[in-house]
Amino acid sequence: MGQRGRVCGGLAGSMAEVMYPLTHWNWKVAMLTAVLRGLACVWALRHVELHARQHFGMVEAAFVLLTCGSFSALQQQSLKIAPEAMAWVACVLVVPLTSLGCDAAIHFWLDGRQTRQLGLPALVFTVVSATFHWHMIRNGALLVGEESHSLATDLKRIPRLVGTYFAGPAMWVVKVMSTASRREEIFAATD
Repeated sequence: MGQRGRVCGGLAGSMAEVMYPLTHWNWKVAMLTAVLRGLACVWALRHVELHARQHFGMVEAAFVLLTCGSFSALQQQSLKIAPEAMAWVACVLVVPLTSLGCDAAIHFWLDGRQTRQLGLPALVFTVVSATFHWHMIRNGALLVGEESHSLATDLKRIPRLVGTYFAGPAMWVVKVMSTASRREEIFAATD
């Protein structure tokens, strides 16, 4: 392949990476997130007057449906990043906190200071849900494109993935404790 072929192939590859949020717009996550975030907002704003709550909910639903699929595509694209720790930072912190920042700016612009009470709960919910999303996509669920499965297949896998998500930290503690115990045994044997 000549120099021109390599350059064109490289440009096509980089253009595919730039277009990934559009070509892999994740309708599955956009739909599920709109429902879950809508319910979370209704609960968080339960003490706010009905009109303000409805306006906030409409803005939230529109924002989520328009942007969440693209942000989720970026999270899926982050699976290609090496090392895995950098992929985790991109998927769990950078993309979700950028999305939350955009969301907060739009709400503040449209709803004013009425939405301040969502600050910390929204941040916590965003990071926790992003860690769950990371777990899901690393295990092949809720993906679009080449590696995707049907929504029905993904939904059937969710209960097991919820279990492994919550069991993960407990398994990590057991592993750390086991490693520490083995180290103590090695030190005791060498004394």
